[in-house]
Amino acid sequence: MNITLLGHFDIASLFALERVMRSMPEHDYSVFLTGDVKSQGDTDTRLAELARADGQLCEQFTAGALVGAVRDDFVSPMKLTRPNSPEGFKTLAALEPDLVISVRYRRILQPDFIQIARHGVINLHSGILPDYRGVMATFWAMLAGESRIGTTLHRIVDGGIDTGPVIEINRRATRPGSSYLSNVISLYADGCDAIVRATRTLAAGDALAGEPQPAGGQYFRIPGSDELDRYERSGLYLFDGQEHLEFGPQN
Repeated sequence: MNITLLGHFDIASLFALERVMRSMPEHDYSVFLTGDVKSQGDTDTRLAELARADGQLCEQFTAGALVGAVRDDFVSPMKLTRPNSPEGFKTLAALEPDLVISVRYRRILQPDFIQIARHGVINLHSGILPDYRGVMATFWAMLAGESRIGTTLHRIVDGGIDTGPVIEINRRATRPGSSYLSNVISLYADGCDAIVRATRTLAAGDALAGEPQPAGGQYFRIPGSDELDRYERSGLYLFDGQEHLEFGPQN
């Protein structure tokens, strides 16, 4: 199939996109990213420091310096920051994608964009839906003391945020002794395997099942200083420089 991948220039997204391509070399790919971690406009210095740490991992990733993380023919990503503009529609339509896969892409896709791909759009969210919609779901789950965190693979069918039918949820134990960033990265091996299963279902010509999300849940935004203070008082931390260990052979 002809697959368009949408991601962001952060380490979890780069790792996930590479894993998907490495797991399914039989398909053709185009890759588009939003922004870079140096331009988030974070107001709390702790989030800015997290972004810098993430950026350093991205640099190591693109240089091939992270063990187990990069394949030789990694597709060079392009930027697509305005997907819902006429130019965005034209860019995607020219690729004639069979499927669009979104992982940490920082734009809300609208129906005119969603309907271009023959099989539509699927998104891997780094939180368990519907309980943790929105931004930094793993942070909020850890702050709430959740014993398990996870990813949700779901369809994007309209302009809602993390609201489409659920294809698969994968959970793993929270590791409060490891950083937020390490916990986030650890989710993507299982999450990407879910993408692979869904893509192979579609490639075989079979229907991809999806269950409507139950009512409830909450939408979370970027944490403020008060939430970051609470996080630290709970003995949790955002990063520690050991996150590169998540890219070893165990993944």
